[in-house]
Amino acid sequence: MSKSFVHLHAHTEYSMLDGAAKIQTYIDRVKELHQPAAAITDHGNLYGALEFHNIAKKNGVKPIIGYEAYITTGSRFDRPDRNKNKRYHLTLLAENNEGYWNLVQLASKAFTEGYYYKPRLDYELLRNHSKGVIALSGCLGGEVAQHLAPDGSIEEGNNQGERSYQKALDKAELYQSIYGKENFYIELHNHGIKQQEIILPDLLKISNELSAPLVATNDSHYVNPEDSSAHDALLCVQTNATIDDDSRFKFEGEGYYVKSSEEMRTLFNDSEYPGACDNTLEIADRVEYNFESGKYYLPAFPIDVPNLTVEDYLKNLVYEGAKSVYQELTDEITERIEYELEVINSMGFASYFLIVGDLIQYAKENNIRTGAGRGSAAGSIVSYCLGITGIEPLKYGLLFERFLNKGRKELPDIDMDIDERYRKDVIDYVIGKYGEDKVAHIVTFATIKAKQAIRDASRVLGLPFSAGDKVAKLMPPMILGNTATLGECLQLDEENNSGYSKEFYTASSELRNQYKNDEEVKRIIDIALGLEGLRRQDGIHAAAVVISPEAITNYLPVQKKGKDAELVTQFEMHTVEQLGLLKMDFLGLRNLSIIDRTVELISNEDFNIDEIPLDDKKTFELFSTGRMIGVFQLESRIAQITSRSLKPTRFEEIVALVALIRPGPLGANMHIEFADRATGKKEIEFLHPDLKEILEETYGVILYQEQVMQIAQKISAFQLDEADDLRKAMGKKIPKVMEQQRKKFTDGAISNGYSEQFSIELFDQIAFFAGYGFNKSHSVPYALIAYQTAYLKANHPAEYLSACLTAVKRDKDRTAIFLAEARELGVNVKTPDINLSIEDFSVANGEILFGLSAIRNVGDITAEKIVAERESGKYETVQDFLARTDSRSLNKRGVEAMIQGGAFDHFGLPRRGLYESIIDLIEDAKGLKKEKDNSQASLFDFDEQTSELTTIKNVEWDKKELLDREREMLGFFVSEDPLEGYGEIFRSESTHSIIELMDIEEDEEVSVAITGLVSNVQKRVSRRGNAWIQFDLQESTGSLGVLVFNKLVEKYNAQLDGELYLKVSGTYVGGTENNIRARDFELIEPSKLLTDLDITPLKISVQEEIMDKKNLILLKELLERHPGGSKVELEVNNQEGVKLLELKNIKVKKTTQLRNEINTLLKN
Repeated sequence: MSKSFVHLHAHTEYSMLDGAAKIQTYIDRVKELHQPAAAITDHGNLYGALEFHNIAKKNGVKPIIGYEAYITTGSRFDRPDRNKNKRYHLTLLAENNEGYWNLVQLASKAFTEGYYYKPRLDYELLRNHSKGVIALSGCLGGEVAQHLAPDGSIEEGNNQGERSYQKALDKAELYQSIYGKENFYIELHNHGIKQQEIILPDLLKISNELSAPLVATNDSHYVNPEDSSAHDALLCVQTNATIDDDSRFKFEGEGYYVKSSEEMRTLFNDSEYPGACDNTLEIADRVEYNFESGKYYLPAFPIDVPNLTVEDYLKNLVYEGAKSVYQELTDEITERIEYELEVINSMGFASYFLIVGDLIQYAKENNIRTGAGRGSAAGSIVSYCLGITGIEPLKYGLLFERFLNKGRKELPDIDMDIDERYRKDVIDYVIGKYGEDKVAHIVTFATIKAKQAIRDASRVLGLPFSAGDKVAKLMPPMILGNTATLGECLQLDEENNSGYSKEFYTASSELRNQYKNDEEVKRIIDIALGLEGLRRQDGIHAAAVVISPEAITNYLPVQKKGKDAELVTQFEMHTVEQLGLLKMDFLGLRNLSIIDRTVELISNEDFNIDEIPLDDKKTFELFSTGRMIGVFQLESRIAQITSRSLKPTRFEEIVALVALIRPGPLGANMHIEFADRATGKKEIEFLHPDLKEILEETYGVILYQEQVMQIAQKISAFQLDEADDLRKAMGKKIPKVMEQQRKKFTDGAISNGYSEQFSIELFDQIAFFAGYGFNKSHSVPYALIAYQTAYLKANHPAEYLSACLTAVKRDKDRTAIFLAEARELGVNVKTPDINLSIEDFSVANGEILFGLSAIRNVGDITAEKIVAERESGKYETVQDFLARTDSRSLNKRGVEAMIQGGAFDHFGLPRRGLYESIIDLIEDAKGLKKEKDNSQASLFDFDEQTSELTTIKNVEWDKKELLDREREMLGFFVSEDPLEGYGEIFRSESTHSIIELMDIEEDEEVSVAITGLVSNVQKRVSRRGNAWIQFDLQESTGSLGVLVFNKLVEKYNAQLDGELYLKVSGTYVGGTENNIRARDFELIEPSKLLTDLDITPLKISVQEEIMDKKNLILLKELLERHPGGSKVELEVNNQEGVKLLELKNIKVKKTTQLRNEINTLLKN
């Protein structure tokens, strides 16, 4: 027998509590050890099964799919008290396809039927799904081992019981009876744990008595011995402990790594443990899978018409739809339809289009707004005729081949945008139509990124937050949305896998320096390297759903964490697609609900948002001024700046704007080039006259991927499916493939009569732009929604902003932004009104009314009841309101909140007077209700009120307290804004506005200074006894939180009381909970600053030869870093005299520092 060995009990990163072995690293190590096979046995799941299978096969290692199951000795349907909820471990391996599918059933039913804290199996399930499965008796947590060493594992709630060899023997015999003598093995471990060593003789004895073969395993949880510290840190991260905590969860013993064959055979030599190591090889030899690939599994679409194929049915529906959307079916339209149908049918995708079309039809029939399309599907005329998309592809030059062609090997991907309020309704329709057992959500996994790994490592080492934060800040900034890995920072990746490895490495010299010279930094990074990239927890994909033709567990494992939880796949999205299953994205889009709400508030039956003119003057003025808060896809600061530069006048320029603000085009400065050409600042040039027709709408700039395809078709005679391959090659920039495409392109161009030099130059130019080009089929439908939202904001601002406020009412930061925008647009926002407000924000007399549900301690259900009761008549007094309101829905605290929030201002009574009389008012209401009940019981009606109502004192809080209380109950200042008039001052004293911080990419760290009003100060003490402070900082565009620690607390603790205006300097991290970690404060006196504010124009005089394009861009960027209230006038001197230019849309704060920086720039 060979001296090799196979690991049959191995945990990967998908054992998310304690697995630290990445699959690729694990397989690489197995290969390095010359072991022929390897198994995956994660805790209670098959998350990584197919990923492991594919990686192992690719690397020449035989994969063995398995999992470590949780066993309950009772019924899987039992839900015992937690102290009686015991589970045992059992190692299960799939020998063949039948065994794999039985594991899928087991891993699924453990969740769908047995989930109780963890997914559990019982003996019945084991028996029903035993064929093709090899079982190992398990670790110290296994049922056999537990009876031999009751104190061996308390991990699964197994309190110490009595040792019983007989019970252990009986359990082993039970498992042997389930799986058969050849398929049940006694599993041996030895990590130096006393209990493991004690039970080894007993396990040998059981093996002999039952003739059950032995098998040696190592229960690996990481790959290499040196990974043990990172693994220990992971345990601390997942249990929120530190390494020094003696009471924390930790592994007993040692050596939970992927050991060599020699190490395993030394531990379990054949003389003491006969066959234990050899049997691992025997099991591996038995294992063989034969999985099919390259097939698609689409659910059958039900057709009512007998003897009609899905292809004919699809064709009928397409032509029926075509007649309704086209006035005349021209030859061009008919040819495109026939061509697309031929491709769709030849690939077997007719059912797919019918399924998607049916879902869109359901949404329309139920008045659920859907998007005009997303992704490349908008390039399909079949999709347009079926109503799946709302964009006519011929009009906008959209290409079907960008979406689907015979050369593509995967299912088409039609994603659906749905009004977020009704996404669940559409999914419920899918479940109802295709079956509850055939539809599931798709799992996602959160991974630990570099900066988080650094901070986690620091925390588990027991170091202060500042230690990890200091190291995290040494990480290079993101490049075009890509974040650096620690590996890229410490060692140059010659293969440039991320595309930016060289740039990341160059920007990390200080990180490497500290790693080399600072022992604490090295310790943090070494642990972080082991944590980075590991799976942290599972979740549910925000949009993706899978639909199968049969029960979904015939294709993959699923999970369901509780009776009312969603059914979710155990495979992530890419694995689901590889299996050939139908994956659909149902994205709940907030902007669609905003559009619908706005239309409802406009309340004009003749108004149809889908028929608005695409040349509305007010809408394009809004784009030209960059007032795009609330405009779909175009809210960001860079979108606003680009729009102001572009000054769009055509819908096609909005399409371009949507494409230009992506990381790629921005990184290549295409937005600047495009705007300069569009506004005549730069000449429009074409490399060849034959390109004019293709590039004219984008002013000679290659902006869209479709343009790359059209150029290849026109110049080099590519078929469009070939052109799509060229597009993909240029996007991926694989050198070998690029050279092949270069030759094909130039050869085609030369054959078409173009010169070789031109062909090469053109290929290089389109290769550059294609790397950043955007999908026009995606840009057009998104531009339509952007235009619709801009139209509503420009023409119906109160209704639109009201709808926006309702959509974000649970998001304090976004609500503040829209309230600020309403003030900027001159739209009044009023406090709630008990007789006018509805549950959500609404509009009355051109003013926005706060919704009742936005009041603290009220909520949606109570607000609905208040509005419903008002249908029987307006509330005449506060007491009348209280008498007609169910006190079980609205308690005293709720009434107090409504008073302080201004809901009863309508009655002309002071808020303080009402607040201080609340007890008497409630008693009045009880009396009124009693009188009403008595009058209803009487034969006579009494109009007169017999009891005397409470007189409200004419007392009111001072202005500051009134506004503070209002803000506390509504979350915002509504009646009056204490920041009114200070906007320019705050901007001049800040590096960013708060709304600009929303654009910062996740994990990107920015040094900021924000000036605003302090409120909601909370002084706290950490578990370690350290004082810290949290408060809100508000300025005209929004609010954020500020966190204060360490010396700053000591320095400013006494001052942080009362009404304060502060300039806070610190660090803001994108994607966090909208907080600044403060570095310093400066007390601000707005009224004094207002007096001192110099807003006269800043004049800059410069010679014309100095002011080239590069210096103009640098000057613009410099000025934008110094926001304030002064316009900028540029005097350009030349031989003919002086030209005075005003730099529009730029205002600065005039400071000595700014002038010095301008002088330095213009002298160089």
